[in-house]
Amino acid sequence: MELVSNLQKRELVAEDILTNKELIVDYDRRRNSNREALSKLKKELSQEKKVWVNLGDMFIKMPKENVEKMIKKDQTTLDEEIADIRETMKQKVVELEQLEGGDGSKSRAFQLKGMK
Repeated sequence: MELVSNLQKRELVAEDILTNKELIVDYDRRRNSNREALSKLKKELSQEKKVWVNLGDMFIKMPKENVEKMIKKDQTTLDEEIADIRETMKQKVVELEQLEGGDGSKSRAFQLKGMK
């Protein structure tokens, strides 16, 4: 029974890690789309006062400055979400290694922090 419980926990943690990886990919795609939209606003639509924006299932014509603020706010939110998910993934990798009987030495490389 103990073996089944341990395998079940390992499977759940591994599934969380894979789900988080997919979520990061999705958020990164949105971030790239936002970056493209900001670039288009600055270059091709620089003379426009109002631009069309797709919000959910509607198109709305809004002032360009408001659209830029919305996109930049979304970029900030996405960056924060991606950072949070990466921190969670680091913890899950350590947890998975411990469930597999390791001492945490293999996952130490995941604990590194970037220089700022």
